Amino acid sequence: MNPSRARDPRTTSRIMGAVRNRDSTAELAVRRRLWANGVRYRLNSKLPGKPDLVFPGARVAVFIDGDLWHGNSWRVRGLPNLEAQFPNRTGWWVTKIRRNMDRDREVNEQLATASWKVLRFWESEVLLKPDDVVLSIIQRVSPSRSEKYQIVEVTRVEMQRRASVTRASQRTFDRTDPLN
Repeated sequence: MNPSRARDPRTTSRIMGAVRNRDSTAELAVRRRLWANGVRYRLNSKLPGKPDLVFPGARVAVFIDGDLWHGNSWRVRGLPNLEAQFPNRTGWWVTKIRRNMDRDREVNEQLATASWKVLRFWESEVLLKPDDVVLSIIQRVSPSRSEKYQIVEVTRVEMQRRASVTRASQRTFDRTDPLN
């Protein structure tokens, strides 16, 4: 960034403070569909990595990972690699995102060692196909309910967020990725 155009640190702090770390549109879409189908979950877990949803009886931890912060946004945007996503301060951003990805792997290992099943979904995946994501969660935590799954209407906010990831509909979500 040009030093003469440097952003005031207070402005940066305000912007970053507005970034949600919970109750995202994708997370709320999943929770609403689970609740509508009678599947109950826990929030605010003390488990490693602070899962978005926890199913203690089935020992399942669900993470809904934001595409930007967990290293998928460059794919969603159709860029050639992670570095292409950050024209400014590339090294700093790539290091930060890769650190998040490494932490995700460590959390997966910690939970697996403690006999927890980890389910990870990309935010864009949830926004594009929320019922598919929720059905896969239900099949893992309460298989008998999956046969009676009720589709839930998409909200206006979900539609707005979905529009922001329309490029993702052309991408195939790689289930062989260790973070998925």
